[in-house]
Amino acid sequence: MSFDWIGAATQKELDHFKAVCNQLLSHTYVVRTLYKPGEGRVNNPDYVFISAHFEEIQDYLALLDWDLRKDDLNGYFYVINTDEANRCNLNKKETAILLAIRMIYEENMERLGLEQDAICTVRDVLEKVVTDYAILPAKPNMDEVKRALTTLDNHCVIQRIEGRYNQGSCKFAILPTILSVVSSEKLNVIVSTLRKEDNDEEAEKNSAD
Repeated sequence: MSFDWIGAATQKELDHFKAVCNQLLSHTYVVRTLYKPGEGRVNNPDYVFISAHFEEIQDYLALLDWDLRKDDLNGYFYVINTDEANRCNLNKKETAILLAIRMIYEENMERLGLEQDAICTVRDVLEKVVTDYAILPAKPNMDEVKRALTTLDNHCVIQRIEGRYNQGSCKFAILPTILSVVSSEKLNVIVSTLRKEDNDEEAEKNSAD
């Protein structure tokens, strides 16, 4: 790693450097645009900074066993741990909610604009989970829904626009980062697996009765 830029950087630049590194390590993604109440989508200054100093940030994070990657087409940076450590593990219901969100994004891809965000509500997600695709046999309670959506928000997969995540009317944006979280191929495989598990559980329950 070359420390030439760091040695010549101003204190403001160094502070921004540390801030974006911590953001990547804490939240996995940095997206090109952010939603601001009253303004809509605005450019993210952290994304601009990483674009300008990509190699320096990539080299620094590599010392910590993190690989910085970028998706120019969809507008985000993200990190992957090269030792496959520090992964975010989701339980079955959280995984089902993630898959429902990925399905909604997939259905809206042809209609997405340049910002590439799909807007939906918590109610839309729950209908997808239980009714449209029957990933789960029953609707999760709203505390579980809030916990799952908050986790995804913390990792820049979604961003809340209005309301609260424990309300069916809550509106949020599905960010294009969802594409690297769950690929189309993985989506189909996981949905089939979850459905099979539920069918097996139901069959065992019926046989026990």
